[in-house]
Amino acid sequence: MKKLLFLAILLLPIAAQAQDYSQVRTNSNVWVNECKTCHTVYQDLAKQTGIQTEQYLFNFVYEHENKEGKKFGEILSKSEIDFVSRFVLVAVYLHKLETDMRKAGDHLQENIRL
Repeated sequence: MKKLLFLAILLLPIAAQAQDYSQVRTNSNVWVNECKTCHTVYQDLAKQTGIQTEQYLFNFVYEHENKEGKKFGEILSKSEIDFVSRFVLVAVYLHKLETDMRKAGDHLQENIRL
């Protein structure tokens, strides 16, 4: 019994991670199907959006219209809008990190002469 319990506890994080990844795999089609037609490069969208709160991005996506003029709040489910808003939030922070690292690298190249 103890071995079975130990094995169940050992495999629990793997099962949770697999479930989380299936959510990403399912919802990532939302970006491709709904967003990518107008926002081809998510880095450009991240630069345009800037650092905002997750709630702001959720509301922005909810009120945003597709190319047919329909609000995404009417087309997508709450979980899909939540996924897209988090995707954009992560893209914004990655863009900021890349920009800051590039600036730091440029600064080092200018000030260090080998």
